[in-house]
Amino acid sequence: MGVAFTGATNGLIGPVLTTNMTSRTRYVPPVHGLLPPLLLADSFHSHQWSNSPPNLFRPSTLSSSASRKARLEYNGSDSDVRRSKSYRVRDLITSIYINGTDEGLDWNTHDEFFRYTSRRWVFNEAEQLACRYVKFDMNELARITAESVGSQSCRKIDKYSEGQFNKVFLMTTEDGKEVVAKVPQPHAGRPHFMTASEVATMDYARNILGLPVPQTHAWSSRASTNSVGAEYIIMEKAPGVELASVWPGLLGKKRPELVTQIIQLQKRFTASPFPGIGSLYYAEDLDDGIPTILVETGSAKTASTAKKFVIGPINDHHWFDSGRGDVECDRGPWSSTEDYLVALGLHDLSYVKSDKKIPSPGIFAGPGAYQPSVARKIAALEDYIKVAPYLPPKDPLTIAPVLWHDDLHAGNIFVHPDDSSQITCIIDWQSSYISPLFRHTVRPDFLEYEGPKPLLGLEGEARKAPELPANFKELSPEDQKEAEALKRQQSLYKLFELYSAVENLSAYRALRHQETLRCILIECAAITSYHSEPNVEARLIEAVDNWEKLVGPEGPPCPLHYSVEDRAAQAEDFTRWSACLGLKDLVLQRLEAPLDWDGAVGVDEYTAAREKLHTVREGFLDLMANNDEERVEWARAWPFRDDEDTSE
Repeated sequence: MGVAFTGATNGLIGPVLTTNMTSRTRYVPPVHGLLPPLLLADSFHSHQWSNSPPNLFRPSTLSSSASRKARLEYNGSDSDVRRSKSYRVRDLITSIYINGTDEGLDWNTHDEFFRYTSRRWVFNEAEQLACRYVKFDMNELARITAESVGSQSCRKIDKYSEGQFNKVFLMTTEDGKEVVAKVPQPHAGRPHFMTASEVATMDYARNILGLPVPQTHAWSSRASTNSVGAEYIIMEKAPGVELASVWPGLLGKKRPELVTQIIQLQKRFTASPFPGIGSLYYAEDLDDGIPTILVETGSAKTASTAKKFVIGPINDHHWFDSGRGDVECDRGPWSSTEDYLVALGLHDLSYVKSDKKIPSPGIFAGPGAYQPSVARKIAALEDYIKVAPYLPPKDPLTIAPVLWHDDLHAGNIFVHPDDSSQITCIIDWQSSYISPLFRHTVRPDFLEYEGPKPLLGLEGEARKAPELPANFKELSPEDQKEAEALKRQQSLYKLFELYSAVENLSAYRALRHQETLRCILIECAAITSYHSEPNVEARLIEAVDNWEKLVGPEGPPCPLHYSVEDRAAQAEDFTRWSACLGLKDLVLQRLEAPLDWDGAVGVDEYTAAREKLHTVREGFLDLMANNDEERVEWARAWPFRDDEDTSE
């Protein structure tokens, strides 16, 4: 017997586009527990899911105006596990020692160094583990690590819990030095380019911008020619403690002081614009024939950084996820924002036209639902490419190409152990790149929270400080604590905006621009391939209707036109597409487990999550299917299964 899908469905159908748009153009479906606020028919509000299934895909389920306002939510990074990592402390999950009787220990006999051991997947696990397995010579890595810091050998190796793209080890030498060694996994990005760029970026950030970044002791981006057999970076251990470990206990002025310090660090980025868009490299690491743009460091060049920097091909993970790295396309560098925005569309268009299997992040394309279409994706992207040259903001501060750290969650920030408001180090510069400021994640991830956000801006109601609810005194003690916690979160969120407006005007203006139609359209178009073509079409229609506002009264005529019939068909498809995403959110709620859209769960949660997924699937099929034929179709549409699984 399947589980019954019961409970209110208010706001269930459809995704939402938050105001804090990010530069990471990877699709992340609605998060567990978040009910997107769309206007539904009253009859649907009162529907009980334990009875007959509602007709979710009937065009009248949403009014056309509500459909048009529906938004798609993004989060920093497509493949990044962002929902839970903001306050997740890195754990040491494997420790191997050499004691007095182990002088001949072979580090390579410990396969857990090479396997991914931090998470599991309830579907497609073999594929997920394979792209994270990297075999290399740990004996050689240990030798090079010790030599890089003037020691004789490594006596202990700890493996940190893995992130999404790398294996990281804490190496302890015989004389007590602690050094970090980082080895990228096969799916991390373009071989050589990703590591070479990360090293150059860390050098530039540390020695040119003066940011607290780990010092690199040794590195190699050529796996085929080094003795380790893999790319690696050996760097100093970050001084201090992770912000994630102390953030919950920070009281008084400590949190505001930390926020203002982050803004001062970001100000160094905006004060140093670049002459182009792409990723940073040492000139000597890019072969002849690869296009580059020279970076002038001027008087900031120091003896510790005697190398020549250039801007080369971009290394943002989005350009390489899910087989994108194998697609032939223009990866830069670009000398103008217009060229860059066009390249975003051409990149996704090449991906759609390739033979790569496109991920389906929670699309329930069952009977009567929206059916993803390659032809529609191509048409939407071709239309985006026509308008892309007209989409850059007019504000020169927001289109200036700058380097940025787009993943400032609490695990990547280290603070002083005795003064948690003092930042001592920022780690994880992999995939950092140079782009127009409005395309970066301006607000740090550790300030994000689930709940109502303060109005953005400095005028009118937006100027008001967050307040406790008017009925605060009548609330229960538990609800009062929640209200106070929400106010603190809202206050920090608003503080970042206000202090940026005073100290880093470029960042503040970028925040404002990220709420505009032009920026939303760019974000949506960059992930069209992930079955979001109805959303891109909706934004394109909105652009047509507001063309003069986008280009000005003296601007060129709009290159696009959509007929009344086109608009009606798009509105219906948008409703059906939104409903598909709403079903995904419903399933995640019924699972009651921290399951990511790709099926990732904690190791200890794997067995229970897999069993619950099967139970929820049966309940879902019972709910949605009116007959055996529909049950077969819905079973085929169930997205949480192995790619090769054809069972019904």
